[in-house]
Amino acid sequence: MRKFVIFTPPYSEKSGGVLVLHKLCHELNEMGYEAYLYESFENIFFNKRFFLTPILKLFREFYRALIPLKINNSFNAPVINKKTDFNDDYIVIYYEQVFGNPLNAKNIVRWLLHTPGYHTKNVFYGFNEYIIRYDSSVKEFNFPNSYSSPKNLKIIHYPLDYYNNFDVSEKRTGTAYCVRKGKSKKMVHDMDGSVLIDDLSHQEIAKIFKRVKTFISYDSYTAYSRFAVLCGCESIVIPDEGVTKDNWYADKRNTYGLAYGFEDIDHARETSHLVLNRINEEISEYRDDINLFCSTSNDFFNKERYNFYRNPDV
Repeated sequence: MRKFVIFTPPYSEKSGGVLVLHKLCHELNEMGYEAYLYESFENIFFNKRFFLTPILKLFREFYRALIPLKINNSFNAPVINKKTDFNDDYIVIYYEQVFGNPLNAKNIVRWLLHTPGYHTKNVFYGFNEYIIRYDSSVKEFNFPNSYSSPKNLKIIHYPLDYYNNFDVSEKRTGTAYCVRKGKSKKMVHDMDGSVLIDDLSHQEIAKIFKRVKTFISYDSYTAYSRFAVLCGCESIVIPDEGVTKDNWYADKRNTYGLAYGFEDIDHARETSHLVLNRINEEISEYRDDINLFCSTSNDFFNKERYNFYRNPDV
């Protein structure tokens, strides 16, 4: 079994994507695999004659050595700091925003935490990569001579010690909201007294959720919509233009407790009691998904890789 290396930004509890990259490394190690984190950096095209290229590379390596990658100390997620030849002994996992193959790895997995090109408007991948989506909210993506897994790899990290129904206010008033990835959307709710949770800590957000009546998310897929439900809030998601409720989530269990637009509030109220059970189901299921991912990705990167994507076993 090959070692896994996860290309990731510094840990932040405020970024769901970064959090699950670190959590995947933790889970792989806890399950008996060997996995490491590697601090991400931006990969840019330079002309070979551009005289500053060696200087920029040297500065980048100096910076990496000087400032260690920020991690979650409660995770079993060691860091590779030294320059390494990521040969056939390794599988390098890049998230969807990574441009090209910055580590010059032989075996590449693209873990699509969001639809490719959503953030950067550009996609630059290579042939013979193993592509796997986070969940059904990510649009299906295929690339020539690469394998797109029909399975998803959804890693869950819900800080339920914060988001629960303990110490909630008896009388709820007001609203809270988040923008996050919904920056292009028009603000459609009453902003008077509404509390923006972006950039707050989990502890701060949970206290807000336990006293306000309604949470409104302009980000269609953030976990904070669910966290609000766990704290007793009505949770409303502002729809994306051109995306119907039927197209929002393929797995309808992921819509429990959530209103897709203000007019869908009855669905949110009628299904809010199902949210915690759904979360517990996901936690028990994703370890099976990790084992399947490890076996199929290793199979793909064996000698049969060039035929695998034509006739995969899963």
